[in-house]
Amino acid sequence: MLWNSKTLDRGARSKLRGTTRAGEYAERFFKEEDGTVTVLAFAIFVMFLIMGGIGIDTMRQEMARASLQATLDRAVLAGATANTNAAARAIVEDYFDKSGHAGALLPESEGDIITTLNAARVTAKAEIDLDTYLMKFAGVPTLTTAGAATAEVRVPKLEGILVLDVSGSMSNNSKIDNLKVAAKDFVTTVMNSSRQGDTVLSIVPFSFSVTPPLSIYDALAVDEDHTYSTCLEFADNDYHHATLTSGSSSLSSGIPVNQMIYTSVYGGFDDLNQDWRSCYTDEYMRILPYSTSVGDLHAKIDALQPAGNTSGNEGMNWGAALLDPTFRQVTASMIASGDLDASLASVPSDYDEPETLKAIIFMGDGANTTSYFFDRSSPVYRGKFSDLYELRFQDRVFKYAFNIYNVDWKLYGDAGKARCSQSRWECVYDVSGEEYSVYYLRSPNTGNFWSISEEKWVPRDEFQSFESTMDGFISSTQLSWETAWGLMSPEYYGNITGNWGAWNDYVGTDNVTGSIKNELMQKVCAATKTEGVVVYTIGFEVPVGGTAERELSKCASTPAHYFRATGTDISAAFSAIAANVKQLRLTQ
Repeated sequence: MLWNSKTLDRGARSKLRGTTRAGEYAERFFKEEDGTVTVLAFAIFVMFLIMGGIGIDTMRQEMARASLQATLDRAVLAGATANTNAAARAIVEDYFDKSGHAGALLPESEGDIITTLNAARVTAKAEIDLDTYLMKFAGVPTLTTAGAATAEVRVPKLEGILVLDVSGSMSNNSKIDNLKVAAKDFVTTVMNSSRQGDTVLSIVPFSFSVTPPLSIYDALAVDEDHTYSTCLEFADNDYHHATLTSGSSSLSSGIPVNQMIYTSVYGGFDDLNQDWRSCYTDEYMRILPYSTSVGDLHAKIDALQPAGNTSGNEGMNWGAALLDPTFRQVTASMIASGDLDASLASVPSDYDEPETLKAIIFMGDGANTTSYFFDRSSPVYRGKFSDLYELRFQDRVFKYAFNIYNVDWKLYGDAGKARCSQSRWECVYDVSGEEYSVYYLRSPNTGNFWSISEEKWVPRDEFQSFESTMDGFISSTQLSWETAWGLMSPEYYGNITGNWGAWNDYVGTDNVTGSIKNELMQKVCAATKTEGVVVYTIGFEVPVGGTAERELSKCASTPAHYFRATGTDISAAFSAIAANVKQLRLTQ
């Protein structure tokens, strides 16, 4: 006989039915089906309650972790700006106190905080125990959350160059005054954000040209033609790299760099103090190299005066050179001569020096304009023999004349003076007073000589006899053109001699136009940026979208490194640059 569960159940129930009351309850239980859903629903509810409790408590744990980590991050970043380990830890603790997590900060371990002269590394750890809401019913009364953060700040040194346009247009609309305020604020901000000696700034004023101080000029190999000025004349290929000159020039054993002729388009004799000078010898126009003194930098900025045309190419060329490592040859010479402090021996630093940021701040208020040069390829008004002569004299008093064959034969007074021109007689004088010069300008048309002091023409024969006819005569020298142009302008030469060849040569043959200067400026801008120098530019009241703005924007490291400014807003431009420089120093 086959048995199944149904047969067995029926039999079991039949037996129970005939026994006791318990059997009746059991039979009723087997027949009742309503309670099965309630049991299942309760089980599911309990399961969801446990899962929800886990979610709520873990969400609370994550929120606490995020808050703790944010506090850690802020605290170590702030602490990394401190100068000492103790100060850094105090800053971290203060952040935790104010955030309400004071008890969460763990004790400092060895090596957590390290501060050096221009770097800091700060590590902090924290931990929180969080009471659970629902997980406690599952036997988990608390949850623990922890975090750690490390901040490392390196504040590199700064080598900065302020390349400032001081051309004549800066005298308009109080621009020069507004520039002075802005530039001094920049110097103060940048200098005060670093330790003494870590920031080195130079100021390069430019107009028609750039005037290096004698300390730099003497350190360079220069083909010197005169002693009037220190301005240098660069060839086009000198702008294709960040060094001052090409490999065959002043920073090598090759050909020295040329000295720029000192003259003015306009002006009288020995009166070349015009705005159209090729080079400005005034102290306010000279470069201030490598200064760590706020006072000296402020004094230099206060002394700036506007004059002349615009040569942004020259300003950038010098700015790039002052940051180029090859210029340490010049720095060493300046230190040796006592013109620079020995602490600056490593300036300019190498381009790949990780602790140094190099930056140029270039301010221009207009487009580049024309500069003038005498023809350099076929020189007529260059070289040894000019039309200007210098006669040297010395005040002296006649004593007597003597016969060279009978030295005891002496004549005094006018009788003696009359013998001075005779071959057998020698005249004796008492020398008194200093030597002095008088100048004569020869006319290439007539051959006669213009007496500059007496303002009259002297025939050639009379001029040539001065050696024997003039009392106190010492020498007669035909000056070089380079020396002559330092005493007179091409305009003066033309007005006196009637020959305007020199004028036409100077203003019309070998001039450098604004467009050529733009090309040269962009070459040196690109070269210094390639070396990692950060270039900021400011267009001060320049036309929107004009040539000046276009060239300044191209020169900047990025379009964001170019700033427009008008009026006193130039202070805001310099302030923005100062803030950016400080940020770069922190992230360098």
